[in-house]
Amino acid sequence: MPFCPECNTDYKENVFTCSQCKEDLLPGLAPTQVPEKVDWYVVESVPNEIAGLILKNVLEDEGIEVYLRTNEMPGYAGVKGNVGKSEWGDLLVPTYSVNHALESIKAYYDSIKEE
Repeated sequence: MPFCPECNTDYKENVFTCSQCKEDLLPGLAPTQVPEKVDWYVVESVPNEIAGLILKNVLEDEGIEVYLRTNEMPGYAGVKGNVGKSEWGDLLVPTYSVNHALESIKAYYDSIKEE
């Protein structure tokens, strides 16, 4: 199913332009969206996708809901959507999980230093 890279709306096959944003649609499934009913907080910026996925797994293993958001524009081979951000992306958690997430990230980094 094609989707809009601007608003992440899914469309039926044979539709090529978003009716709202007027953007060309991209093939495949839209990336997971952040639920709107939760206040999200950036707990860590990550330099690349691998670092983001590692920390995402650390937080998920602790039972923390986490969203990994890229700063790259979909379909543009690494072009940043926000030129003011040098990081690849951000890890976001619900505000009610911030302290637990920060403690988990610190414990992970401390365990790496010990090895």
